Amino acid sequence: MKTFRLVSLMVLHQNEQPNRIEEIPLIDGLIINKEDGETSWFVEAFIEKSYKELFEKAKQDNAKMNLQVTISKKSNDPASLMGEVKIIKEMENSVSVLLDGNLLPSRLNKAEIVLTDLIHQGIQGEALLAEFKNRLQEKKKPIQS
Repeated sequence: MKTFRLVSLMVLHQNEQPNRIEEIPLIDGLIINKEDGETSWFVEAFIEKSYKELFEKAKQDNAKMNLQVTISKKSNDPASLMGEVKIIKEMENSVSVLLDGNLLPSRLNKAEIVLTDLIHQGIQGEALLAEFKNRLQEKKKPIQS
């Protein structure tokens, strides 16, 4: 198994109209390639307690979550992963969520994800272009320690 640093986690809410992309701010995170001959990965995300309910509902419903995960550095393109919540552990100041999932063939690249989200927010014209450029630049900033 190989372990990498998880630097970004987004949940794609495909059951909402329009589809919504929610970025989950990470306190810390790991992603582990199971190297099982499949495309199986474990994702462990340390997140704020306010996001616990989202993952609890998915676990309770035994629902798969459509995720976009970015490893090692924010400038890498995100990978699509269909994951199932296995364990949720509340800690003193955060929540640890363990997901088990499989990589999906990537249909969307980072620019498409950002642009789709902005359009769904109703941003248009020059404001759309400016915010699109701003968000792409944000994704390329080096990670702060």
